[in-house]
Amino acid sequence: MGWPLCGETLGFLKPHRSNSMGNFLQAHCSRYGRVFKSHLFGSPTVVSCDHELNLFVLQNEEKLFQVSYPKAMHGILGKFSLLIVSGDVHKKLRNIGASFISASKSKLDFLNCVEKMSISMMNSWKNCKEIGFYKEVKKFALNLMVKHLLSIEPQEPLALKILEDFLTYMKGFVSLPVYLPGTPYASAVKARARLSATVREIIKERKKEELALAKGDFLDVILSKESLSDEETVSIVLDILLGGYETTATLMALIVYFLAHAPNALEHLKQEHIAIRKSKEDGEPLSWEDYQKMEFTCNVVYEAMRCGNVVKFVHRVALQDVKFKG
Repeated sequence: MGWPLCGETLGFLKPHRSNSMGNFLQAHCSRYGRVFKSHLFGSPTVVSCDHELNLFVLQNEEKLFQVSYPKAMHGILGKFSLLIVSGDVHKKLRNIGASFISASKSKLDFLNCVEKMSISMMNSWKNCKEIGFYKEVKKFALNLMVKHLLSIEPQEPLALKILEDFLTYMKGFVSLPVYLPGTPYASAVKARARLSATVREIIKERKKEELALAKGDFLDVILSKESLSDEETVSIVLDILLGGYETTATLMALIVYFLAHAPNALEHLKQEHIAIRKSKEDGEPLSWEDYQKMEFTCNVVYEAMRCGNVVKFVHRVALQDVKFKG
């Protein structure tokens, strides 16, 4: 199953188009079927590309399976990451993380912030002959989350520092987990340490100056949970950034790609947005009610998620011997 130590990890991680399985999975499924054995990230692994089995695994989480990533990746994730912890700790941290989404949706200024940042991003493209859209939306997604997580504006030096470290972190997140100087993995571990130190310093300042109530961001929500340690708080912040950054940017890029090949859908989408804009006064911002009227827009998002590959893989470990269709 591949080379010693690294197994088939290099082939598995080889970049491929987001609207395809990639050569590794296509070749292995063709040769071994949609469920096969491999050796990835330093551990023996069963790889499933079977829809029914994948659904079975997810439906039986915390019963027959639980969240788990190979030990080699723990250094890059941190010991309190939602991708590592399980049981009651996982439920506690997951519930706090989920409250970020519900809190953001209910905030009156959330959509206004999204709208303003979107307009600002598009205005910056006016004199550009060529736009690296994926790169642009990655910055957009991270800046938006940093704003609502930590009340840091995109133009602040601290936001630029977080962006730089986070980009380094993401480059090594899905890489061969070998800690050698100069490797993406080693650089990512160091970048995570710097990000953790940055968030800890923000937490320290909030507690010292007692400004948390004045900020009104999601860090306030986390700090109000007295049962959380600083290390758990840091992990939640980084997990939210990790979970929303790459997936949001990839999905937005996929939507643009698919719409470029579907002119009728693009026209329908334009008409839906033009109708909403015509119903509002000049300069009047979008509201949550406007968003709820975007039925076709939501369908476009769902279809892009169905046709594209937003998340490369999820990792689960069996809690006991499991039979499926056996």
